[in-house]
Amino acid sequence: MVDTHCHLDMIPLQDVEESVKRLDYLLTIGCDKQEIKKALEIGSKYENVFVAIGYHPYDIGDLTDKDIEELENLIKENPKVIAVGECGLDFYREKTPKDKQEYFFRKQIELAKKLKKPLIIHSRSADRETEKILSEYAPFESGGIMHCFGGDERLMEFSLEAGFYISFAGNITYPKADNLRNILKKVPLDRLLLETDSPFLSPQKVRGTQNKPSNIYYTLEFASELLGIEKSKLEKTTDENFKRLFSLN
Repeated sequence: MVDTHCHLDMIPLQDVEESVKRLDYLLTIGCDKQEIKKALEIGSKYENVFVAIGYHPYDIGDLTDKDIEELENLIKENPKVIAVGECGLDFYREKTPKDKQEYFFRKQIELAKKLKKPLIIHSRSADRETEKILSEYAPFESGGIMHCFGGDERLMEFSLEAGFYISFAGNITYPKADNLRNILKKVPLDRLLLETDSPFLSPQKVRGTQNKPSNIYYTLEFASELLGIEKSKLEKTTDENFKRLFSLN
C-alpha cells in the first residue's frame, strides 16, 4: 500500500516508524521553509519514503523569487525529491493575498515543467481559478496529483484531461461527503490515488485522533466497498498508479 500524501514531520516518531514498516511507499510533503528541511531529512533516513517540496498557498507570505531559485537547487541536489508541491490556491480563508498565491503557483508550475517533475496541487475554494491557471500550462507531460480532491466534477474532468491523477483522503468517509463520493465513482481507476494527508483528515473509524499513514487502510476499505471492487485489487491498482506516475520500479 502507498500513502500518496502525508506530512511525516508533523507526526510522532513512533507513528512514522510504524507506517514506514507497514507501507510500501510514502510521499512526505514539505510545503514551507522549515517543513522542506525536515522532509528532506526524513526522506534521507527511510528508503521507502520519497519527498515532494514546494510552497503551500498559505505559506507564501514572505516568499521571493530567490526562494524559488533555492527550491530548484534543492530538487536538483536531492534524488529522493520526486515532485514539486504541494502548491496551488486556497481561497477558503484570507491568509495570503490572492494575487500572490497565483504568482507563486505559476512559478512552481513553471519549475515543475522545467525540471520535468510531477506537480502536487492544492486547490480549495478555487476551482475555476485553479483550472484557469493550469490551462495556461497544459498539458502536463510529467503529470501530477490533484491532492485531497475537494473540487467539483468540472475540475476533476479538466484535471484528467491535463494529465493529473485524482487523489482522495480520509474525508471521503465522512457522513456529509456525498459530493466527494459521487466524484470518486467517476474517476477512471487508472487515474485514482489514495492518501491520508496525515496528520489531518483521519478516516471516520478513527476520527478525533491524529491521523497517520497506516490509516490509509481504512480509506482503502471504504473506497473498495463504495466502488464494489475487491480491496486487494483496488490496493494493487492504486499502488501501480503511483509507481507509474513517479516511474518507480
